[in-house]
Amino acid sequence: MRRIDRYLAGEFLRGMLPVLLLLGGLLGFLALAEELEDVGKGQFTTVTAIRVMLLTLPRILIDILPIIALLAALIGLGRMANHREIVALRAAGLSAWRIAAPLLLIALALVVAVFAARTWVIPDWERSALQLRATVLAETRIEGESTDYWTRSGERILRVGDVRYGRIPIDLEIYTLGPDRRVRSVIRAARADVIDDRRWLLHDVSLRELDRVLSAPIRHDRLELANPLDSERLASLIQPAESLAPRELIGYIASLEANGLNSHRYRFLLWQALSLPVALLAMTLLAVPFVLGSPRTVPVAQRVALGGGIGLLFYLLEQVIGHLAVLYRLDPLLLAMTPDATILLIALWAIGRRSR
Repeated sequence: MRRIDRYLAGEFLRGMLPVLLLLGGLLGFLALAEELEDVGKGQFTTVTAIRVMLLTLPRILIDILPIIALLAALIGLGRMANHREIVALRAAGLSAWRIAAPLLLIALALVVAVFAARTWVIPDWERSALQLRATVLAETRIEGESTDYWTRSGERILRVGDVRYGRIPIDLEIYTLGPDRRVRSVIRAARADVIDDRRWLLHDVSLRELDRVLSAPIRHDRLELANPLDSERLASLIQPAESLAPRELIGYIASLEANGLNSHRYRFLLWQALSLPVALLAMTLLAVPFVLGSPRTVPVAQRVALGGGIGLLFYLLEQVIGHLAVLYRLDPLLLAMTPDATILLIALWAIGRRSR
């Protein structure tokens, strides 16, 4: 029986390889094409664009991993069905649940690998991509292992000591220059909440006007300030929320709520990230009843088209639900988990029917 399990698992993994190569190549090409638009700006070269693409591609692949698992299971089990191996297994007394068990174990192993990657690998790679873009494109300087970030935008020079949770600049200094290029004022703050693309909320602020004789620093607990960075430099400093580790999202949500700021979008992203294991298990199991329910030989292309259609509809449904949840502030847990849980229940019901 273990030999059968290893064979089923091997067919699943062999089916995953061409899917990864195909989708990885396609998405990598699209990501690279987007990065190539910046070639020629500053010191941004084609090699830099390739490095940024390679650092960000794993996160993109993880986001569509449930679709990859569905296609891999359809290809692997479909190949066995076309060779009448599934018929032989059923004739030997293996139920649909027994055939699905090795696939489920592989999916669980992928869940563990995804959790580890999202916790320890993906955030660091995304930060490396941001720092790489910042140093060669946004005219910034990054010193040491932490983000000691220097940049200039218009009449302001900004220094950021570090970025907490990937989205909260801490230990800030903002220098405002006058027409004579001399420093007119200095703002120091313990941290800043990026409210949106136009506004920052500074905390524990010290403001000093240098063009006044013997001017003393003015203290503020909070000070709202116009965003000192343009969109390009802001993107090089603030990490996309989708790339944050779950623990970083939890910390960021707690920080926003402690300061009375809206955290709804980030709570939805957290639950969406936590729902990925459910989606991965659901899509893996969903392939089993499709293969068992087809007694005739089906071309591989037809199975791929079927899986691609289902995966595309699932992806679009999740995107629409995500936008609606953020727009109308609907319950994040319910909206993030409902599509994945529904697919899982459908897969379990269908496998149960095939086991009769």
